[in-house]
Amino acid sequence: MKKYIFIAAVALMPMLSNAQVYKTAAGKISFVSKTSIEEFSANNSQVEAAIAPANNQLQFRVPVNGFVFKSALMQKHFQENYMETSRFQYSNFKGKIKNMAAVNFAQNGEYPVEAVGQLTMHGVTKDITVPGKVVVKDGAVTLKANFRIKCSDYQIKIPAASAASVSDDIAITVDCALAK
Repeated sequence: MKKYIFIAAVALMPMLSNAQVYKTAAGKISFVSKTSIEEFSANNSQVEAAIAPANNQLQFRVPVNGFVFKSALMQKHFQENYMETSRFQYSNFKGKIKNMAAVNFAQNGEYPVEAVGQLTMHGVTKDITVPGKVVVKDGAVTLKANFRIKCSDYQIKIPAASAASVSDDIAITVDCALAK
């Protein structure tokens, strides 16, 4: 039996060594909430992201406590009252790029793509489709996207007292530089 496992492992080695994975643990995601009364934003540069072109896998892991606001009070309210980070420490996306064949990872360029998968936030998982682009430059890969989510879709409750200044509609920007 050990002999067969060894033979299988040796046979798979060339495929594994040729498999390219691009990843980062310092990707960037930001968001903006804008109403007629107030606008606030936060940035997170602790995002883990990976793309495996060979099997068309795409994944993001976002530590919710990693979002930094201009105001410490806003950050505290976001973590404790809205995102409940003591219960929901991470937001995740797992999916695929629909048109991966359109991306040439060996040639510099900007390639429009569409990611499809599941976004889990605040303990709620939803199927989403996100338009974006893969930027290839000198062997480095950057994933970029702009999309919107609704807090109510993820059971993120906005207190009535804050409803005029906190939007249910949130604009999200992804900018993750990856390396092999």
